[in-house]
Amino acid sequence: MSRSLIRYEQSGSSVRRTFPGFQNVAVPEPPTISRRAALRGLAFLPAIGLVMKPGSAGAQSLSGSGDSLSPGALSAGSTAGGDLADSLAPDWMSRLADSTTLSTLSIPGTHDSMACGASIFAATQDSDLPTQLAAGIRAIDIRCRHFRDAFAIHHDVEYLHANFADVVRHVSAFLRENSGETILMRVKEEFTAAENTRSFESTLNWYIRENPETRDLLAEHLWTAPGGDVEGLPILGAARGKIVVLQDFSATTAFGPRWGDPRVAMQDDFELENLAGIAVKWEKVRTYFERSRVESADTFFVNHLSANGSGPAAWAQGTVPVTVARGAPGVDGILRRTQKYLGESRTGRTGTVMADFPTAAIVRAIIARNFD
Repeated sequence: MSRSLIRYEQSGSSVRRTFPGFQNVAVPEPPTISRRAALRGLAFLPAIGLVMKPGSAGAQSLSGSGDSLSPGALSAGSTAGGDLADSLAPDWMSRLADSTTLSTLSIPGTHDSMACGASIFAATQDSDLPTQLAAGIRAIDIRCRHFRDAFAIHHDVEYLHANFADVVRHVSAFLRENSGETILMRVKEEFTAAENTRSFESTLNWYIRENPETRDLLAEHLWTAPGGDVEGLPILGAARGKIVVLQDFSATTAFGPRWGDPRVAMQDDFELENLAGIAVKWEKVRTYFERSRVESADTFFVNHLSANGSGPAAWAQGTVPVTVARGAPGVDGILRRTQKYLGESRTGRTGTVMADFPTAAIVRAIIARNFD
């Protein structure tokens, strides 16, 4: 279901979201950074003319057939115009053996997967979650602010106008149509908890066991370790049609493999002081690509292509997620460098690659590594 099909109706302090085909539920709207404040912040970004209009002229990303990025796209700085929808790979995992260990795979993923249509400081995607999944994305990053005993989806301070039930519906709908696939879902506690009567863990259990919107869907699609003993990632055959939670929050019980597990090798250097830092970030990305090719198949490699400016001084120089990903005049972005690397080195495991604004070509290149 596209986010464009969701209707919002204000009722006091709540926003009622109407989902075609689903029960309508009123969800409190959490306080967050105002859109006006975000727009005022754009004054920090004169150098490359960043704009908020999704359909601005020249807003493009890397082509699926090459690695050139138009000057118009660079100067526009738009967070729209990507080509991920050109990648159609809804069932690529179904062609792999049941005995395949997930840590051995090359898996395309998205960082802050729900940050589509956010402010220029928070936007990390130009495709909604259903489009990402249909394109072949199999690792998603879901940031939950614990607010009024529910999970509002945030990117740091910014509310993304979605809630955890929305995510569960999207992923469950995809898995029902593509039962041979598995979704790795990082669940991270984000921003500041407020106005709660219970713990983050208790609220997650409420979604799993009690919430009428999600309990049946999660009963069908949530992977649970046999006997409740989580020992790393499952094999693919045990996780087909399932959501495997990658747990990035404190809890007394394990909902899935822990994000900081010793068996996880992770590169997530995400703060840059300026656009020159893209080159430094790329070297860390490249190093993890090389490590994942040669190190133990038991190690789960997670390589983040994503980064953002470290604060107002960096933002004033145009260092925001879209320019880190797509570049700026005279500066190659992480996507171009990644696409070139994957084109020159066509074999070997990449690990799980978490990207901002991934292109169709990059997603296809990562998936292809599983069929060398």
